[in-house]
Amino acid sequence: MQLEARNINKNGVILYEGPSLIDGAPIVVIATGLKKPSKNAKTADMVQTWILRKDIHPKYAVRSGDDVSICGECPHRMREHLEPDGSTKTLRTCYVNMRTPITVWSCYKRGGYAHATVEHVRTIRSRHVRLGSYGDPAAVPFGVWKLIKPAKDRHRTGYTHQWDWPGVDKRLKQLCMASADSEEERERAQSQGWRTFEVRPLGADAPERGFQCPSDPALDTHKSCEDCGACHGAPRGVKASPWIYAHGPSKKRVGLNILQ
Repeated sequence: MQLEARNINKNGVILYEGPSLIDGAPIVVIATGLKKPSKNAKTADMVQTWILRKDIHPKYAVRSGDDVSICGECPHRMREHLEPDGSTKTLRTCYVNMRTPITVWSCYKRGGYAHATVEHVRTIRSRHVRLGSYGDPAAVPFGVWKLIKPAKDRHRTGYTHQWDWPGVDKRLKQLCMASADSEEERERAQSQGWRTFEVRPLGADAPERGFQCPSDPALDTHKSCEDCGACHGAPRGVKASPWIYAHGPSKKRVGLNILQ
């Protein structure tokens, strides 16, 4: 028992183990950053939540398409794209570097995380929280997010590409932004009562409405997600929504035509 206790990673806890709401496959949700702050300068010292296939290594889930259980039909999953020269290439345009999801999943498979206790939940609720640092919050029962939701709106951020999916829990509008990849998607999501977070291709003009995300690398000065907190959904109705230029390892690929 003492050996087990020493091997438990106190920086994270298991919040949920069960079926994905998207396709019923087994998934797990793990919160990290309880003891050590995230090294992500964009989000700063927020508790991170990782939505992972319970039974498949994240790298192989991405390659096989089994990440649909946690990402749904997100256009930034591994897809076949039409290149500017007319050729095709299979690639992933997600901004999430897979290094951390793999590290979290590996620790989980070693039995390195305990299940969350009441005290863990209190600690998370007292912090700033990112819902879905990897994976889509729509894959997880709403009750999980409600349980760890901080009292103040601006103490959380969350994004979902499943806003137009018929099976999405509409209560997510209270907590998450609708991820939009075009002006048409932005307008459609807002007409359905969502606030939006639009990712625009590099070099695109700024939209006529909304405001540029203050953490956008394209800006001269930056504000972390922890300090901003604007991406907390629409608990009081649709108001101004942020947008950002594509960022991350595949930023130059965002905006290419998806063939499938």
